[in-house]
Amino acid sequence: MDEQQEACWGPKLWEELRSSEPDKVCERCKVEYDPAGFYVVNSLGSTVRVYPQEERLQADDESLAASADYQLLLVSYLLYAQNIDSAGNWVSEKDLKDGSTFFRGPHAMPSAPLEGRFGDDLDGFREKAQSLGAVVSEFGDISMVFPVLPRISFVIVLWLKDDEFPARVTFMMDSSIEAHLPLDVISAMAVSVTQQLTNN
Repeated sequence: MDEQQEACWGPKLWEELRSSEPDKVCERCKVEYDPAGFYVVNSLGSTVRVYPQEERLQADDESLAASADYQLLLVSYLLYAQNIDSAGNWVSEKDLKDGSTFFRGPHAMPSAPLEGRFGDDLDGFREKAQSLGAVVSEFGDISMVFPVLPRISFVIVLWLKDDEFPARVTFMMDSSIEAHLPLDVISAMAVSVTQQLTNN
């Protein structure tokens, strides 16, 4: 996401968040609100503070708070997430409504950076994912479930490269994600997690 895109969404969403009732946000999103004026969110192995008045995030991992894609994800989550449980049904981005047309071109899921970085490094992928709070799942050569936000889990599936096939990465999410986030924010989520995994 570039600065121009951030300038388009930033003021509007922050203003909406300032106008929201903290008690209702906390109930919908499974987060906490500090009377000092910030939300506390558990995300990707970090504790993140969201300051609506100051329009900023503070996280254990500074690179997380600095990411424009992550800021869009977190503020949108606080605005739009619903008080519903996971459906227990993993789907790909193409299975979401309008997903097969949206997740193309500039919105294609960011598999290439992960394939390049971890295509022959299963242990490295697992260790980096675990540093973000992820746990091992049962798909592919290895898959990790990331606790992106209290109501949002995200699976990255890795098939290692071999003599016949290149490395391949796919993504899955609980089908309930459509109730919480629009497609452009789901795209920002994928970019955010990928950035965290590929940061040195």
